[in-house]
Amino acid sequence: HLFQSGCGRVRFPTVDHKHIPEAVLINTAGGLTGGDVMHYKITAGLGADLTVTGQAAEKIYKSIGPDVAIEADIFVESGAYLEWMPQETILFEKGRLRRLNNVHLAQGAKLLALEATILGRRAHGETLQDASITDGWKIWKEGKLIWFDQFRLKGNLDELAGRSVLLDGATAFATLVLALPDISGYVEIARATAEECSSRIGVTSFDGELMIVRCLDKDAYSLRKSLVKLVNRLRHELAGSDVPMPAVWEV
Repeated sequence: HLFQSGCGRVRFPTVDHKHIPEAVLINTAGGLTGGDVMHYKITAGLGADLTVTGQAAEKIYKSIGPDVAIEADIFVESGAYLEWMPQETILFEKGRLRRLNNVHLAQGAKLLALEATILGRRAHGETLQDASITDGWKIWKEGKLIWFDQFRLKGNLDELAGRSVLLDGATAFATLVLALPDISGYVEIARATAEECSSRIGVTSFDGELMIVRCLDKDAYSLRKSLVKLVNRLRHELAGSDVPMPAVWEV
């Protein structure tokens, strides 16, 4: 079932790995600015498999006041497997972003999800002297809230990001979430893969069903390569064979 409106579109490209179809989200406006709202609702039905990704990096442009609001409501029903893998979000000077992912997992549901953010295009000499980002996750399992996480930076983001207790100089960061009925074994796989990456990566698990991976990097392209390596390794373990990244994610 499909409904789309405004600048939001979704397309279903032909893929080689037919066991996991892909949905590609498209913002025909080419970016978002103050007061814009994007709302996604995705449901993977009983026993369904689906990858949801984005056509390109989302761009958050200058705002004269209001925030950009991006919200995703993700429902994964029993026996279903959903991958939420949008490409990076790029925050520009005076950009103001408020983002929240609401994830609802049924019994036996599986989820691989990530969000990556870039604080200005450093290769273009861009800095963020005045911007803001509020980024959050809420995850429910069988109606019970099992994870709530929110991150906020506001003001001179270059100065704030340089603080050791915040981003310690990183200008690109990401969160990866893996939720399974049994997470055993995946934490060790993620940690072993992290050792092969140039990004700073930390891996934590909760209650044997949820794994959270944090990634920091001073270079956006380096972060992207680390994410692709992590995702490929986890997807191989989940599927039992190599599953190519969506074509739009080619590094």
